[in-house]
Amino acid sequence: MIIKKLAVPFINDKLLQQVEHCYIATAAISEAGFDFIRSRIPTKTKMEIVTGLDVPTDPEVLRKIWRHYQGRITLNIYTRNPFHANVYIFDLPFRKSMAFVGSGHFTLEGLKDSEELFYKMKDAKEIETLKSWFIGYYEFADPLNENLIQEYELVYPTFKERESKSRNEKNQLLALTTGGFSWDHIKFKDQYFKKEDYLTLANNKARVTTPELLAGRMSLQTKLLQLHDQIKGHVHKLKIDYSDAMVSSLDPAQHTDRQLRSVWLAYGRSMGALKKYDATIHEVMHLQITINQKDVGVYLMAGTSGNGKADRSYFSSRMNDAEYRNHFFTRLKALGAGYWIEVACERKSVEFFQTEDALWEFTKADQWLYYKFLIGKNYSPDAVEISNEKIAPTLTMEFDKLVLLYREMIAPDPT
Repeated sequence: MIIKKLAVPFINDKLLQQVEHCYIATAAISEAGFDFIRSRIPTKTKMEIVTGLDVPTDPEVLRKIWRHYQGRITLNIYTRNPFHANVYIFDLPFRKSMAFVGSGHFTLEGLKDSEELFYKMKDAKEIETLKSWFIGYYEFADPLNENLIQEYELVYPTFKERESKSRNEKNQLLALTTGGFSWDHIKFKDQYFKKEDYLTLANNKARVTTPELLAGRMSLQTKLLQLHDQIKGHVHKLKIDYSDAMVSSLDPAQHTDRQLRSVWLAYGRSMGALKKYDATIHEVMHLQITINQKDVGVYLMAGTSGNGKADRSYFSSRMNDAEYRNHFFTRLKALGAGYWIEVACERKSVEFFQTEDALWEFTKADQWLYYKFLIGKNYSPDAVEISNEKIAPTLTMEFDKLVLLYREMIAPDPT
């Protein structure tokens, strides 16, 4: 029998409540996926799990199993070859068994959210064969241990960032080529940024520099500087300064992966203040206007990977205070529809968070050394908000909202 969503028989048929022993082989585990099954099986049920680390598995779930479930749950790591199998075998009362073989990892996405496919098995001989297959990998895998977890925690952020980057590149590709999107369907007559501005940042141009490309990039940079002239008075009223290096480089070699896919303006602390932090404006929290390949973004940039240590550490510390959490939560929610927050490669709309504690749990994942942290909003190329007449008022309005968070999050002057 074909099963599309494994959560359906787990919940509707109350299968998990009957499980006496389960065997799980999976390519990846998430804490949410683990809790989904663990919380539904009887407390005395034994679990044996084998997984590889080829697909990023959150080290938090490994640590949870190691610390809290020894004796009841055993987890082995298969390292001899890439391990991409996903098999769920359940021993049930009256010597019955059931198994599912399919594509979904031991994650919430694999069990219920993503588009997966499973085959349900009930034949006793087939299940015994499947158990033999499971044991072959389980017994040749390495038992989970504290040292393995500690070492894996050091490299996991790199794995996660690489996965996130690939996912974002795929989403950008699809956004530009599917879903009915066409540059020719957009009316650019009244828009501040034109079609050629976005195409200057296209993937096929991102790594190279020619005289023609440089001219296009300089033209785009000039537009940003002209926009700056329109809003700098308002920025000054907000007591946000800007340095001589506020414009991003036009050299692909100075960008991530040596690819120029965006151009931006940054506003933050003065040059004098930056010297006290021993940093440039790009390395501390700032407000940013960015033109990307397919949209225009207004961001509060808390930091890219490896940057923003002082501000991000300060913010993390302040979030331990309940009153501050409530205040920050209220400010974030007040940004309104369209805004999102990105922490540790995960992006959530501000509307997603129902309580300050839920937001706190989300921000706890931030690690300044490995990930970027930003809050922002994006406008499509045809949005009236970024037309010739509206773009400057739009940016000043958004800066008015973001500056309230900026003031809450920046670290005090180190002197």
